[in-house]
Amino acid sequence: MKELLSLIFAFKFKELFFAPTENGLIKFFRYAFVGGIAFVVDFVTYTLVCQAGTSWQITALATAAGFVTGIITNFILSKKFVFQEKSNAKSGYGEFIGYVLIGLVGFGLNMLLMYLATEMLSMNRYAAKIVVAVIVLVYNYLARKIILYTPKGKTEG
Repeated sequence: MKELLSLIFAFKFKELFFAPTENGLIKFFRYAFVGGIAFVVDFVTYTLVCQAGTSWQITALATAAGFVTGIITNFILSKKFVFQEKSNAKSGYGEFIGYVLIGLVGFGLNMLLMYLATEMLSMNRYAAKIVVAVIVLVYNYLARKIILYTPKGKTEG
């Protein structure tokens, strides 16, 4: 935590975002930052599609469209800023497929939580989108870090 805070408060953004690091908090900070950008892309897409109507089907279509644009953005930026180490996949294609598969589980979680929040709890769909995004962000980071980017035989500690 000390290293992360010192980089932030010293405005050492080059080290904070670009320097190789094994510090888990710095990596999560980067992932949250990248996730924030991907979320904006997702949310803008979601909002644009939501203009077509207010039914659950439109909300589902908007969620799917946002997911697709968001995951592509997230993968590209995560490779640049977060997961700079070699993945456990045998190829770049395999890495992307693994990334997407983990994302699809996150998408399923996203859809389930959006349904529960909007239909069962009667939450505003925009507020629900924000709450659900935070939950899915944590799942996606942990799953990708553990499955794709933790060297085999090494556990996170």
